[in-house]
Amino acid sequence: MCKLLQPELDRITRCLKRTLGNKNGDSALILVSVLLFTIIIPISTYAMNSTILLTQYDKIKQAIKVSAMGALYNVSQDTILYDTGKQTVADAFTTLFKKNLQIDDSGYSKILTTTQPITIQELVVYDAGDVPATCPQGTVISFPAIHVVVSTQFKDCFGKPRDVLIHSDIDIFER
Repeated sequence: MCKLLQPELDRITRCLKRTLGNKNGDSALILVSVLLFTIIIPISTYAMNSTILLTQYDKIKQAIKVSAMGALYNVSQDTILYDTGKQTVADAFTTLFKKNLQIDDSGYSKILTTTQPITIQELVVYDAGDVPATCPQGTVISFPAIHVVVSTQFKDCFGKPRDVLIHSDIDIFER
């Protein structure tokens, strides 16, 4: 089998020697092409893909923070909320979150490119009577706060779905 390939390999070797020995710049063109297609394009595609995914992730993270601060606007360090008060804060958060991300009734955002609806997996309101506490994800909560876990799925530049799970604990001091 090697003997069958030998003439072809010799021809390729002669061609490479002739091209690399050429003074017209053909060797530089080949080198630039190889670098472009094997190094530069894959790295820049990966960087662009990461930037797009990170930007969408940050938009959701910011929407959670702003919505939680809006829902906790009237809650102080000494506020005790009963079940109806906690439900009111949770409803306010949900309303603000959907408004900030422009989420329609089906759960999809008009400003993000998600392949699944944006869903709130966990939403717990902690008041002065509940703290100090530990949220279901293991974070210690020292002040009245909202614990939120949001999930969705993004599609990256290559069409591959990426599952996203965002956990935030926003207290009244915005920590």
